[in-house]
Amino acid sequence: MLPKSAAVLIWVLGIVSFSFTSAQTINLPTLKPGIFEASARIEIDAPLLDVWNVLLDFPAYSEWNPFVRSQVVADHFRVPTPDQVVEEDRRLIIKVQIPPLQNPVDANSPSNPFHSQVSLENITHIDVGNRRMAWRAIFLPEQLLDSERWQALSTSEEGKTLYEAREIFRGPLSHVVDALFAKGLQDGFDAQAVALKTRTENQ
Repeated sequence: MLPKSAAVLIWVLGIVSFSFTSAQTINLPTLKPGIFEASARIEIDAPLLDVWNVLLDFPAYSEWNPFVRSQVVADHFRVPTPDQVVEEDRRLIIKVQIPPLQNPVDANSPSNPFHSQVSLENITHIDVGNRRMAWRAIFLPEQLLDSERWQALSTSEEGKTLYEAREIFRGPLSHVVDALFAKGLQDGFDAQAVALKTRTENQ
């Protein structure tokens, strides 16, 4: 008979293994591992193109997104572009709430100044064919903190739209981000996924 401690360890490893398998991504690319990550995955009963268009409509994020309250496309001088067209190698000025606001939100929902964070990102991928988008933080040297966020859509086995998001943090300062913001970031990813589902299913 196994010692009690060994049995508990096997049970825990079994749960971890099951969780990892059940959370396998469908349309996200394979990424270099990091110190920690936040992710979300949800099925949406709405056409894939409708969900894609909502994700790309950055000016409307304040109307529904409890996590990303503002996402502005800018040029290399950080000046917002008049057209707000999402293109590779443009900048993003992102304002988030960590932890997120309580769902539901609208454009008039006040942000909590104590939970507000701003980041500058570079749009690295807009893959319309595969319904993927990605950006990378550039407000600090990559050797100190490298964060890469991907979002992707695909069609699930049930014929619904599958939304996936994943952000990986690398570099020495990611340990600090992990200690201070890991739970809030994960809550933010989860809240955005639920809000995206509500937004697109109710259109």
